[in-house]
Amino acid sequence: MSSQTGRRLDDIGDPIQGTGFEYDTDGPLADRLHDRVTPLFSNPVAGEWTTGLVSPAETDGASVTGLGVFAPGNDGPPEHYHVGYEESFTVLRGELVVDVDGETHHLSPGDEITVPPETPHGFAVGGDDLAATLTTTRPAARTIDVVRTLYGLAHEGALDDDGQPGLLQAMALAAAMSDDTVFTSPPPAVAQPLARLVGPVANALGYEATYERFEAEAFWTERVEQPSLQDPS
Repeated sequence: MSSQTGRRLDDIGDPIQGTGFEYDTDGPLADRLHDRVTPLFSNPVAGEWTTGLVSPAETDGASVTGLGVFAPGNDGPPEHYHVGYEESFTVLRGELVVDVDGETHHLSPGDEITVPPETPHGFAVGGDDLAATLTTTRPAARTIDVVRTLYGLAHEGALDDDGQPGLLQAMALAAAMSDDTVFTSPPPAVAQPLARLVGPVANALGYEATYERFEAEAFWTERVEQPSLQDPS
């Protein structure tokens, strides 16, 4: 038996057809959706959905785990690396193509890969099905902060067709996250000094790395169809 979730909600709270994803109610994706500890967030521009499964508070900061669902054709984020923590991906559904330091890995359900700290990587969906993955960082990272900001901006129409923010918003994010996530293009030797220079200007103009409105559960439950809490078993 299958069900749909993650659809955008219209002004009266009804799901908009064709904007969510379908999943098997007896499958592993249903189990993980049931176990979520945050709302289901979505990025309607990129075709992505994310929810938290294990919070940093539960592990004393040792790790954090989330679920990511990516529509067919999703190219993932630009190549980047993480400062001071490793990131592992475990595929639950579909195919994930992961590039790690120039080497390409094709992952199927049950496959796992761990990316060491300071190692350039990126990922994309392979095949015609969506991809669902568990992502764990050790120690816990602030990735969810970036996800919430970008996804929230997507709902407000503040990202371009490629899912990217404007320059000032990007500089505010880059300045705040330079000790967590670093993109490889433009080169960090160029991008980081620019972010340090422009970031405070962006902040003064009202651009931040995080926004209180996106941290409110109601922001998401009013805009994104949430999975049923009924036990999938």
